Amino acid sequence: MDHRTRYALLTLLCAALILPACTGAPATTSQADVQATVEAGVRATLAAQPTQASSPTLLPSPTVIPPTATTVPTSPPVAPTAAPFTPATPTETSAGAPTATPEATSAPTDTTTVFRPVEGEAARIVTNIQLVFDASGSMAQRIGNETKIQAAQRAMERIIDTLPESPDLNVGFRVFGHEGDSSEAQKARSCQSTALLVPVQGVNKDLLRQQAGAWKPAGWTPISLALQKAGEDLQPGENVRNVIIMVTDGEETCGGDPCAVAKALAESQAEVRIDVVGFGLTPDVAKTVRCVAENSGGVYTDAQNGDALVQTLEELIAATIRRSTLRFVPVGIGGKPEEVSLTGLTNAQGEDVLTTVQLPWMARFAREHIVELPPGEYRFTISYSEIGGDQVARHVDTTYTAIIEQGRETVAVVGRGGVTFVNETPQSLQASDLRVDKAVNGQWEESIAPGQLVGFGAYFAFDRAFRLTPGRYRVYDRRRGAVLLDNLIVEPGKEITVRLRGA
Repeated sequence: MDHRTRYALLTLLCAALILPACTGAPATTSQADVQATVEAGVRATLAAQPTQASSPTLLPSPTVIPPTATTVPTSPPVAPTAAPFTPATPTETSAGAPTATPEATSAPTDTTTVFRPVEGEAARIVTNIQLVFDASGSMAQRIGNETKIQAAQRAMERIIDTLPESPDLNVGFRVFGHEGDSSEAQKARSCQSTALLVPVQGVNKDLLRQQAGAWKPAGWTPISLALQKAGEDLQPGENVRNVIIMVTDGEETCGGDPCAVAKALAESQAEVRIDVVGFGLTPDVAKTVRCVAENSGGVYTDAQNGDALVQTLEELIAATIRRSTLRFVPVGIGGKPEEVSLTGLTNAQGEDVLTTVQLPWMARFAREHIVELPPGEYRFTISYSEIGGDQVARHVDTTYTAIIEQGRETVAVVGRGGVTFVNETPQSLQASDLRVDKAVNGQWEESIAPGQLVGFGAYFAFDRAFRLTPGRYRVYDRRRGAVLLDNLIVEPGKEITVRLRGA
């Protein structure tokens, strides 16, 4: 009995018993009359109450088999077409209303993207190696039972013999500090001395041998100038690796900043990597040139005698030729650059190898970035540094798999795609009824919540350009208990318009 029924009964009792007493009228009503009056009032009150509605019945969710997932391609994204992509609309019934697909109870297939080495003609990689040797006066000093210049020339003879003759390999030779002398009077001349003795064109072993024994130690040490000119010797291009291998026995003595030059070369279109061999350097001097390698993604190695120099150069050249790399290509909506963060990198054994690769500050980059990895299978995670977003935070991180093979490059195109939802039947579809789910680890997870009257962030809305991470998505109508679309594939850099229709 609710409060309205109780209130009506109390009113009847008052009318039958209390009111006559209050007004002074004689109490002529019998107990039977009172009971009859109350019973009649109860029947009238109950008859006047509305019947309570029963609980709504949820629509059933039959099982459907989701279509095979489409993986993100390994090649860079193509520009979006002029006409927006429209997924297939539901089948029309005789009444003209589309038949919605019921919500799937089976798990969606995995959509983890696997990046593999580039195949075909695109897999061909041209390697340009510029050998840059110090010819300053200090190279006349002895190291062991020979002078530094003799050890360097012996190392050159050795590595020339081991160079493979390949159409995809070009090796040049440049020296610096080979003019003037180490006096103050000759400093200006010596600090402008660097010469390309062998151009970076093919592998001309005869010319390399000839020039290896022709240079003599002379003056000062213009490392910055030599690196700048060596960078100009190397040309950018698709699938081209440009590497400088520099041997020096001293620090910059001509006022330049070799560390800044190295950083600029690495960020240039030629994407120059610089490996540095410190020949007989003290720890303090080594610190001044170590940054050249660090700023360009190269390696620094100490060689304290002639044999160590030979071995180091052989290893560096061999590693350059067979180097296996992973190239990150971040793209945003419409193919524009977008800053991403590499927040995880593990090998097949589950070991964290993120700290073993050269990365920018905070591991963030908005342009192509190359890391060197040993052959094997890796998993890496790409994240975005923005606060908030168009989907739930746990879906902003995307994990990929990369296969690395020796001497080859794997290209990983990463970034978000754009999706705009258009309401074709506004009379039957409401943003507050729709949500967007993402396939994650074989399960559908809510990625965009149903629309709100007032809200921002990960809430569904029509005619809004959502930035979504790559993967497979579906659109679910919670009011009708049905899936409107379950194979929406989002790819980096691509824009999609999805036209939705309801009953």
